[in-house]
Amino acid sequence: MNINEHKLSKESLDVLERMKRQLDLSEDWNNIPKKDLVSVTEALSTQDASILIPRVVTGMMREAAEPYYIGSDLLQKVRLTEGRSIEFPSIGAMRAHDIGESQSYLEETVDFQLHRTQEVKVGKSGMIVRVTDEMINDSQWDVIGILVRKAGEAMARLKEEKIFKQFSKHGHIVFDNDIRQKYPEAGTSGMDIEGNNNNTMSTEDMIDLFIAVMSNGYNPTDVLMHPLTWSVFFKNDIMQSLTHAALGGSQITNLQISPDQVQGRIPFAININFTPFAPFNFETKKFDMYVVDRQNVGILLEKDPLTTEQFDDPMRDIQSIKIKERYGIGVLNEGRAVATARNLAFEKSYPAPERIKIVS
Repeated sequence: MNINEHKLSKESLDVLERMKRQLDLSEDWNNIPKKDLVSVTEALSTQDASILIPRVVTGMMREAAEPYYIGSDLLQKVRLTEGRSIEFPSIGAMRAHDIGESQSYLEETVDFQLHRTQEVKVGKSGMIVRVTDEMINDSQWDVIGILVRKAGEAMARLKEEKIFKQFSKHGHIVFDNDIRQKYPEAGTSGMDIEGNNNNTMSTEDMIDLFIAVMSNGYNPTDVLMHPLTWSVFFKNDIMQSLTHAALGGSQITNLQISPDQVQGRIPFAININFTPFAPFNFETKKFDMYVVDRQNVGILLEKDPLTTEQFDDPMRDIQSIKIKERYGIGVLNEGRAVATARNLAFEKSYPAPERIKIVS
């Protein structure tokens, strides 16, 4: 957003630049001349405070939220100007044809399956951050900055959690170990050391997730999982051939596996993304994971972007900042580009025991 669009006065623009410098965590206040320091009272008393303060607060929250966005980056943003919901039908692929000399062009239309539409509804999320008058009078910029950044992280965390819940609920469910008693084919094939099924994922199950995406007409590009589950796959033979660091020594939250890193056992490159907002039940030691085509995952229906409102509570000497945004999350094409494995056990799996057939 361009600050000049708000038509701020010259005084307010000067205050804005000084505020941004003070709120920068990497800035040493000892290097800032005393005349350039801005008190909170001065910022609130500027002519354009009603524009200036929300702009700075919103910018800080978005900056704090950016490292959290993994699920959000996979969604296509659609802005909703009117109404509270929108319907997305399942859309078939169009086909091109070879055209001979002097032949007419064949007409193609998009196949909309209107009887299988998905309605994405907009919901409202938000919270309130309270700042005491003592913080304002004492110009506690660092404390105010921490509160605002934590609020931005909380808003991003909620959005990410909702996105992965949608993946688990509306994706193409390939495995779900909680229903394997009724539907044995829904269970994974991982085994314990005795050769009994233990609801873990085997190498074959991982390959089946890739195949599920490809069989639906999409290209698998990304694997999404909770960071703790990395240890399960590292202990198994799925990841033993990787050249990347694991379980320490690396701060990466995603990596790419290319065919040459696994001796050609997969014919395409795949990105592995770790996010703490992917479902992981610490009590039952179960988790969900996904293989997706990042170009066809879903949409983020945005009605109102992240905004703030400020109001006073003079009875308690508190300034309250209300933070809100309105959006909806939808998985496209009945989730065919999102292969989901649900309720996987957080245990080590072992290869199937060798069988020896004795012929007498």
